[in-house]
Amino acid sequence: MIYAIKGRIVIFYQMAEASMAAYGAAAGVAIALAVVCFALRGKGHPEPLD
Repeated sequence: MIYAIKGRIVIFYQMAEASMAAYGAAAGVAIALAVVCFALRGKGHPEPLD
């Protein structure tokens, strides 16, 4: 019985670690996208469209 409880705790920690990694990856992608968008801001169509 003790091993089953410990097993569940280990599975819980693994899932928590995986979810933190997923949120960290999503935040990293969002930051990279923001950097690229701000870097490319105002770079297109230097002449006015008539």
